[in-house]
Amino acid sequence: MLNNKYHFNTEDLLSNNFSTAIHQFWQQHAAINTFDSECGGSIHTVHIKTGNTQAIVICQGRNESVLKYKELAFDLNKQGYDIFLIDHRGQGSSSRLGGDLHRGHVHEFEDYVMDLRTFINSLSLQQDYQACFLLAHSMGAAISALYLQKHAHPFHKAAFCSPMFSINTGKIPVWAAKFISFVCDTTYSVFNDLACYAPRVGKYQKSVFEQNELTSSKKRFSAIFNVFEQAVETQLGGPTMRWINRSLYATEKAVKNANAIKIPILLIQAGADTIVTEKGQQQFMLNLKDDQESECLRIEGAKHEILLEQDQYRIPALNKILNFFQQCQTR
Repeated sequence: MLNNKYHFNTEDLLSNNFSTAIHQFWQQHAAINTFDSECGGSIHTVHIKTGNTQAIVICQGRNESVLKYKELAFDLNKQGYDIFLIDHRGQGSSSRLGGDLHRGHVHEFEDYVMDLRTFINSLSLQQDYQACFLLAHSMGAAISALYLQKHAHPFHKAAFCSPMFSINTGKIPVWAAKFISFVCDTTYSVFNDLACYAPRVGKYQKSVFEQNELTSSKKRFSAIFNVFEQAVETQLGGPTMRWINRSLYATEKAVKNANAIKIPILLIQAGADTIVTEKGQQQFMLNLKDDQESECLRIEGAKHEILLEQDQYRIPALNKILNFFQQCQTR
């Protein structure tokens, strides 16, 4: 029997559009805030403050919106955490890049890191909370790792789910992917004001559940894409060649400098992940070898979106995350 010790929301309580309780929670508590990025553009954020003494900052992955994390925020807030979420530049409701609304683009990966730093510095977490944690998924984990390595921060611990520490480039070696993406981006920019899409991707298209690589939960999958259909401004297409090029270098840097992180890290691997590979995740953990408190959990059968997966994968992951965070408060 599934051990749902924290009474997290379950699939039987969901419709294909989350649930009435989740939507009511979001409408009542989710306060929208924006800030002007020092790297250009406007960054969209959400603050959920209900008077708790602990806080979690959620750093999302590529092609995600804060709206996608309604259920997660609902679950974590019930456990006594105020929640803060950010739409990264070029996606969600933040300023778009690449020449149109659909290109998943970034000029420099470091721009993500600088935006995260500005966001966190604006929250006064050390003054307002006894304990602060960082929860990141996929691309958000690469951003978070680079942030933790370089900047002073308020966090006691961080959890990385399906972290993007090495991208699945298929049969193309990483060195070749770097070269090809650089040449395509550079050449295309000479003749076109728009950023160059990566091969076989384009504008936003609604995905089919049976063909998706993100989650095996049909209800959560439907809820995700209902968000995109209802809030059309959050729709995003495929990544650009520049995004791929900058991301390949950023993931290597995040792994190489892992030992610069001075707080315990929980890394959760999705056993059936086809978006990122375990190679970078394993090397990242090896580079954290001096930290006795860091942990790694592999969840067999889970696809990339662990936090939006079926209960049998999602709940063990969330149990582990909360156990890991709460150990900090009992020391």
